[in-house]
Amino acid sequence: MKWYYAKGLALLLFLLCSILSIRSQETKDSILWNDWNFRVSPYFWFIGLEGDIYRPPTIVNPIEPAPPKYGVDVGFKDIQNSIKFALMLAGQYRGERLVAQFNFSSIILESEAITPLELLLQDNIVRLTYFGGDLEAGYRFIRNPKFELDGLAGLKFFYFGIDLSTNVTGNVEVVGARDKGWVDPILGVNLRYYPHRKISFLGYGDAGIPGIGSDFSGQFIAVTQYHFTPAFYASAGYRSYYIKIPEKEAIFSGTLKGWIVRVGFQF
Repeated sequence: MKWYYAKGLALLLFLLCSILSIRSQETKDSILWNDWNFRVSPYFWFIGLEGDIYRPPTIVNPIEPAPPKYGVDVGFKDIQNSIKFALMLAGQYRGERLVAQFNFSSIILESEAITPLELLLQDNIVRLTYFGGDLEAGYRFIRNPKFELDGLAGLKFFYFGIDLSTNVTGNVEVVGARDKGWVDPILGVNLRYYPHRKISFLGYGDAGIPGIGSDFSGQFIAVTQYHFTPAFYASAGYRSYYIKIPEKEAIFSGTLKGWIVRVGFQF
């Protein structure tokens, strides 16, 4: 009988050591895949617009204090053939507790989809230029192999330009143009969850301090990320960016939104 107890105890110890060894290896793998200091991520934002566009001035009256506005609600499929330029890039630094990150995106649209009918009938096309980004630094309050939480503070900047052009004998002639930029102080938060060494879920949100630059600005980003190697990953998700501008200064006021796809490198 004692022999059976000894065999049972030995088997139990063997199973326990095996489980601990597997968990230890999983922890090492998790640390290996999650142990990075820098990330660089080119990406593409399948952008859509929902809000108000404010018409540019004309050459006859180049300064309009309160230009008329018109609503627009278009998805990426409506404007994809009208993209003249696009550039998006994000990056992060992660130390033991200190963190920093930036996110930059820009796009130029020259589109019938964002031009009101009365202007199209006059052979005019609206061109909308946007670029913006945020730069933040903060502190990691929680860091373990499964979960991370960062608090951030920084600045958000964005610029809009709009011009009205007409096609005259095949050449583009600028009829009127306006442009304006803003800077907002912001507070943000990062959440990261690693359910598996190759998979992670990331969420980011920020909000501007009202009344300093724009009336209000805020955004959220949620992505699922897959790590092909400890240094290379790809992700897909959704980004929504809301901007409310004082009407006398506004060129676009509303929401930029759409799916995002990115690849990245970490080291």
